[in-house]
Amino acid sequence: MKYSFFPTLLLAAALCPVSCTLDKEYRPGDVYPVSSLISPEDDTYIRLQSGSDASTTFEWSPAFAQDGMSPQYEVAFYGSPDGEIVYRVDAGFNTSVSIAHKELNKAASAAGIPTGEDGSMYWAVVASRGISESAVTVTPRKLEVTRLLGFETIPAEVYITGEGSETGTDLSAAYKAIKSTEEGMFTFYHQLKAGQGFTFVDSKDADHTVYTIVNGILDDKSSTPATVSEDGIYKITLDFNVRGVTIEPITNVLYNFADDHTRNMDYIGNGTWKLTDYTVQFLDKGYEEDRYHFRATIGGTEMVWGYEASDSSRPGTLTGSYFYVYEYVWDGNRWAYPYKFMTDLNGATVDITVYMNGDVDHTTHIIDNIR
Repeated sequence: MKYSFFPTLLLAAALCPVSCTLDKEYRPGDVYPVSSLISPEDDTYIRLQSGSDASTTFEWSPAFAQDGMSPQYEVAFYGSPDGEIVYRVDAGFNTSVSIAHKELNKAASAAGIPTGEDGSMYWAVVASRGISESAVTVTPRKLEVTRLLGFETIPAEVYITGEGSETGTDLSAAYKAIKSTEEGMFTFYHQLKAGQGFTFVDSKDADHTVYTIVNGILDDKSSTPATVSEDGIYKITLDFNVRGVTIEPITNVLYNFADDHTRNMDYIGNGTWKLTDYTVQFLDKGYEEDRYHFRATIGGTEMVWGYEASDSSRPGTLTGSYFYVYEYVWDGNRWAYPYKFMTDLNGATVDITVYMNGDVDHTTHIIDNIR
């Protein structure tokens, strides 16, 4: 007896849509390499700059994937034209990318160029689609660069110590800096004594490295502490990528409710300001006005210490990331980056404390002592 499978196959085909497949694994296929590099030109010289807006644009011709979809790109850097890739920068699906000079400085370091010196590195572009990555068939282009005068080794943590600091010469008590998400960037909000020295260290261990300020830049060779000419509270910004230092006086910190009910906050040490015995009272404006933020005058510029977005909703708790503090230049918008009080706090007396130091996971503020 003969059996025919033909009708069964037809039925299976009818029941299975076009996209149906027995093999669910995605295979993107090959990626054809980038055929030409457009800019920068070969032998371009770049003096790397430390400014946050300093960048160089890289551009290339598009590559093509076998499945017809757009590939992703990485700018690849080499220490020699025929060497291995030593550093990569993601460019997404674009055929050009603006690379910050601080990122190029890392590429130059990976290519073996010493800090602050001139040297050569090379660039090309790798295309990929899924797990498939193209070979580099074009000749990598040469870049001549002058590296930033930073430190080869960036500390993981930084502390401030010395007679002029809040904790004096007791290194075990030294306060820790706020570590930025940007590598090598650290910030202190700290009270300094005029004419008395302070330094920065990378640990509280006996074999720590000491950094001080010489001719306006960070230095790890000098043993002479830095000083300020006036007693005060300062914002101290350290950039170990470029040996940069900025010290700006903080002349006041205000709690601001509804833009017309302000209170001075008291500095209580270690980058912490406090407002005590404050009675929360929502304003009746046809709605309950409950917005607040903080303002600080730093180096003569008014800053907002506020919420991470331009508006917020009332929190349901008094803990968590809602209370994180972000710093912005105040642009005159009276409702900029506001927090809102929890509903249950209306009519309560509270203490409000702002923490701008490295002891917390993120700069934040706390509302407590509710009564």
